[in-house]
Amino acid sequence: MAQISRGQKNRESSFGFLIQTLGRRLDVTMRERLKEVDIDVKIFANLMLLYEADGVNQRQLGKKLDFPEYYTSRNVDALVKAGFAERRPDPNSRRSFLIYLTEKGRKKAAQLPKIIAETNELHLKRLTLKERKDVVALLQKTVGIETTS
Repeated sequence: MAQISRGQKNRESSFGFLIQTLGRRLDVTMRERLKEVDIDVKIFANLMLLYEADGVNQRQLGKKLDFPEYYTSRNVDALVKAGFAERRPDPNSRRSFLIYLTEKGRKKAAQLPKIIAETNELHLKRLTLKERKDVVALLQKTVGIETTS
């Protein structure tokens, strides 16, 4: 019987280590799957959020995704360059723009929910339905997302 070192035991029960490990695995899977539909993982979250509700400014977009402003700006630039989004003047502020998906962006974003569901299924397949709901609820609580369910 193999001995488990104290360090290995600590690692394998560390929330941070486990989340980082899962995050890396999810990142690899999403990069591969998004490549199939010609989407860079860097703009994925922005594209999905705009698909849910566009017409927001960059600051709102970054805040909803918990991204720094410089990162959001680069991602919006990439969305615009790819023809997935456009900036329109904000009627309430002369200094800001609202970000809207183009028709091309909507079509591309419509492909993504299936990829998300399949990726989630791949990484949660060892869990029962109740365990899946529980782990999501616990992660929401951990990051401070209020739910109504």
